[in-house]
Amino acid sequence: MAARARKRLGDLLVEAGLVSRDQVEEALRLQKSRNERIGEILVDLGYVTEDEVAAALAEETGLPRLRLEEVDHSGQLLSLVPPEVIRRHFVFPVKLADGALYLAMADPYNIHALDDVRALTGLEIRPLVATPGEIRRAYQRLMGVPGRARDIIEQYGEDEERQEVQAPEDEIGDAPSVRMVNLILEQAVEARASDVHIEPRQDETIVRFRVDGALQQAMELPKRLAGGVVSRIKVMANLDITNRRTPQDGRTRVAFGDTPVDVRVSTLPTIYGEKVVLRLLPLQSEVMDIEALGFQPESASAIRAMLARHQGMILVTGPTGSGKTTTLYAFLRALNTPDVNIITIEDPVEVRMEGINQVEVSPRGTGVTFASALRSVLRQDPDIIMVGEMRDEETAEIAVRAALTGHLVLSTLHTNSAVATLGRLTDMGVERYLVAGTVIGIIAQRLVRKLCVRCRRPVAELDPLERRFLGPAAEDAVLYEPVGCPACRNTGYHGRLAIEEVLVVDKTIRGLIQCGAPEDEIAAAAAANGMVSLRQSGIRRVLAGETSVREVMRTVYGTVDEN
Repeated sequence: MAARARKRLGDLLVEAGLVSRDQVEEALRLQKSRNERIGEILVDLGYVTEDEVAAALAEETGLPRLRLEEVDHSGQLLSLVPPEVIRRHFVFPVKLADGALYLAMADPYNIHALDDVRALTGLEIRPLVATPGEIRRAYQRLMGVPGRARDIIEQYGEDEERQEVQAPEDEIGDAPSVRMVNLILEQAVEARASDVHIEPRQDETIVRFRVDGALQQAMELPKRLAGGVVSRIKVMANLDITNRRTPQDGRTRVAFGDTPVDVRVSTLPTIYGEKVVLRLLPLQSEVMDIEALGFQPESASAIRAMLARHQGMILVTGPTGSGKTTTLYAFLRALNTPDVNIITIEDPVEVRMEGINQVEVSPRGTGVTFASALRSVLRQDPDIIMVGEMRDEETAEIAVRAALTGHLVLSTLHTNSAVATLGRLTDMGVERYLVAGTVIGIIAQRLVRKLCVRCRRPVAELDPLERRFLGPAAEDAVLYEPVGCPACRNTGYHGRLAIEEVLVVDKTIRGLIQCGAPEDEIAAAAAANGMVSLRQSGIRRVLAGETSVREVMRTVYGTVDEN
């Protein structure tokens, strides 16, 4: 390895046809003012990916290309290679075998890295090729938030931590609480968390992330640092740091790399201190098209027929965090053409969309509510109106009137099923004849966790409750269950997918609504008309090996299928 002549990375990438000579020259000019490797600059410029650089290096050196996400890492090996060496050289110890240390390297030509690790360990070094991002993520996973938090605490010491709680914002830019908050938010974004919970206990403060709908403990904070962390978050969200006795709500915005994130902050006094919840809303989320939602074929067909209508109301229902807003954005993307005026009323605006007029309500700031904004929107000559949520009778009444007067209205409600939404509207004061005359259709949806395809395994035997839930579909079917591996953070799941039911309000359903028919009768009529229920949609996902029966049962059992 050492005797082999090193070929410059730029030349290597040009020969591989991945970049042009002009692009390499541009990166070399930037390198004079940036303390970065040429490969990192080319990646930053978007001319090449980390994976392409690693593949080219592996081919040139003849070394194996290792994907660190697919490898189990041992924390014991980190004692052989200090963190500062890992960070400085972008190397990562993978395994010990036959008296040699297998070392993942972003730059296998880095003789200094090889010499340093060989001198530290006294072992023969066998290089493998990995990307800088893979090495960084592997180190963060193995160290975790607790390990990096210990580095922060040890670096600054206890006395400075205590002083920092009352320090002005401009004096604590590099204080432990600032670094800790940045660390927590960075790790939450990396883990794809939707929420961060900072929960005071008697002896410590627990930090938990909600990932794919489930809470996972991330770290423990010592009491002496927790107060500073809460104060720092309050400063960021423009909250009163001296008020620890009443709940407060605020908002801030942070960015990690190219990912800006809107953070909604809520504080709540408890017997052990203030509990803080951060809702993370990435602002550059890509709006899905309807096909990408993954709805059942019957449901997707019914939705397209609904969206072809020019007036009426389409409702998306489900609990908080069930993907209602994502579905509404997909509908808006399908409807967004130059010949229509689309206006949305949201709290907050989660994704900015070109060609759509988006209004953000702020009841405590400007006094703009859903109802007041909707009144103003109706004077703006809209064709399509999206109301983020119908929270009260006034908003529901205005939305229904808008649907009656030639507008297509999209909105959300919190109900258990599509049919239950009809009763919810009448409970909010909307007359039955108005519900029957305006509602085009209702989509009830849930999100279930997807099985990790790298570690899932066939189910050996179903228990009686699972068999009862699946019914005849359980016979002779190959089903899968979660196991857990490094790729899915040992949860057995990675990502989520939707299960849904779509109620189309046709002539039969409209008549049942007008005469006040019970929910069971309306549900039976919808099923006869081809509606796929939440339970049926979930069972199809289980049979396809996409999720587990327990996950579907956790999501829908007892809600739409008590019997």
